[in-house]
Amino acid sequence: MHHHPSQEFMPRPNRSRWRVVWSVLLTVIVIVPVAVVASLAFSEPSIAYRIRNGTLEIHGGEGLFSNHRTVPLAAIREAREVRLRGGRRVFGTGLPGYCAGRFSYEGLGSVWQVTDCRRDVLMLRAEGEPLPLLVTPPDYTAFLAALRDGSDGDLSPAPFAPSSLWIVLKVLVILVVLPSALFVPLAAFYAPRRLRYMVENGELVVQLLVFRKRFPLAGRTARRHTPARAWKRAGSSLPGYHAGSFSVDGKPARVYASVIKAEGVMLEGEPRVFVTPADPEAFLAALHRHGVRTVDCTR
Repeated sequence: MHHHPSQEFMPRPNRSRWRVVWSVLLTVIVIVPVAVVASLAFSEPSIAYRIRNGTLEIHGGEGLFSNHRTVPLAAIREAREVRLRGGRRVFGTGLPGYCAGRFSYEGLGSVWQVTDCRRDVLMLRAEGEPLPLLVTPPDYTAFLAALRDGSDGDLSPAPFAPSSLWIVLKVLVILVVLPSALFVPLAAFYAPRRLRYMVENGELVVQLLVFRKRFPLAGRTARRHTPARAWKRAGSSLPGYHAGSFSVDGKPARVYASVIKAEGVMLEGEPRVFVTPADPEAFLAALHRHGVRTVDCTR
């Protein structure tokens, strides 16, 4: 068998003016919600209820996710224990052991709360507050007495103790959410630069973002091809970088392309492989030297 030197081919340039814009937008769309989830997972939820100078202070959370209300004791018209049913978060934070913000419940409607998410809560109605306020102090009797007496004091629950569910959430963020989020900007900006095609030792070698795919060339046929239809079944499809299992013109194919609907080279065989080298003629010539039968057609 004749030995032919390895040849490397660059992918067809993606000249779309929107490639960078879409990459930035995609990164923002993924990073922002992940940053919010990570901030919640690694923050220590705090709940505080204090009476100072005739005012009830309700504090929940910290920083970006803080919730706060200050209510004059003289404005409180009702304070009683209620059992919540059919809760729904409208706007706020709902995590194991920490529910803060605006919620809605059957029989009560919309409320504002800073609670530990239990069903039996204290409900306060006050002048100047459009919504009922829900709280869960550690001693309901002592809390109601303090509201009546107006005596200063800290009626907050004990510091937050993470539950097993909270720990699982943190582990998932560290092991799954953050790596997945970091992969998106890496893939969007770096993957197109990594894409390469090598013809060597009777194989087509495709350099992807983090690994290589190898396809034996023996018995294959190659031709120029411009897909009319292509949709992804599994894999990545980012601006300038399409890699994975696709349906190309109604038939399954492995696609490793910089532009999905541009002229490239289709290698028939098992599996079918579609690539988009910048120089299809030189690429086909290299395949021919490695025993691939080339067909002079574009469809």
